[in-house]
Amino acid sequence: MSRLEEKVIWSEKPTVLAFYDGLACGGLLAAASIAIYALFPATPYWWVPALGLALAALTVVFSFVRAWAYTYTLTEENLRREYRFFVSSTEEVPLRQVTNILVEQDVVGRLLSFGAIRADTAGTAYGGIIFRGIRNLDKAFKAMSEAKKAADKTS
Repeated sequence: MSRLEEKVIWSEKPTVLAFYDGLACGGLLAAASIAIYALFPATPYWWVPALGLALAALTVVFSFVRAWAYTYTLTEENLRREYRFFVSSTEEVPLRQVTNILVEQDVVGRLLSFGAIRADTAGTAYGGIIFRGIRNLDKAFKAMSEAKKAADKTS
């Protein structure tokens, strides 16, 4: 069955909150740049805090771009993670090869209501696939588990 003929069961983009590391770094860099400018307003090196603010903005924007560029898809036969921005990459794992589906949620994920789903494989060239930044973990996990059972029945 070709990719165009596959029935999509579930698809989602990650939440930008999943890239909290980039958001936090950008926020800290912006705060430090503003503090430096506030402490030394008459310095001839005014460009240092300006550069810090520009880098902070790029870091935050990059977190949003990462969230926007990824798409996670569950079809009747495959798990697929696609990245589309300047470059394009697609990672695909056949459901028949999946040995384990895990839900992972760190402290920040629990506080902000998102997590990751990892599908492991054994005996294949790829170790599995991770869907990071999933909002409704229960729904996604249930859909993947049911699709895995259906794929196992047909093979």
